[in-house]
Amino acid sequence: MLNVRYATRDDVETLIRLRRDFNDTWHPHTEADQADFAARFRRFLDTRWDSGEFVGILGFVGTDVASGAFLLIHDYPANCVIRHGRLGTLINVYTYPAFRRRGYGQQIVAAAVERGRELGLDAIDLNATDMGRGVYQQVGFALRDEAAMRLDLASTAAMA
Repeated sequence: MLNVRYATRDDVETLIRLRRDFNDTWHPHTEADQADFAARFRRFLDTRWDSGEFVGILGFVGTDVASGAFLLIHDYPANCVIRHGRLGTLINVYTYPAFRRRGYGQQIVAAAVERGRELGLDAIDLNATDMGRGVYQQVGFALRDEAAMRLDLASTAAMA
């Protein structure tokens, strides 16, 4: 059984470990990179925790972290789609391999959606991997017609 709760400041090291393990699943990094990312994430949490711009969702089996996710809250100019100007972005949804295929990811995502409702969000966006797409669809997420695009400013700076 998964015990789901919202993270507190006492969980910062757990959140950092969860983010590191999520990142290494998709793009392994050096220890130096991971130390840099951990320091940056710690600063990120320091600036956004009290403002309510960050919500960590953790799922435990006993004392082991089995799954987790991060919900980022953004103020956005209101429009016909985002009527109240409150938008969430769900990132780093991760279930450790030993705990997969038990519905834990779906429970974490559902808890994030419930928190988004409590916070008055108009919508929650995410980027889905093939592995996670079915989980998100079961909770109610749907593909959008818009094609996501990005300009990587870090790699194009040398071209300027």
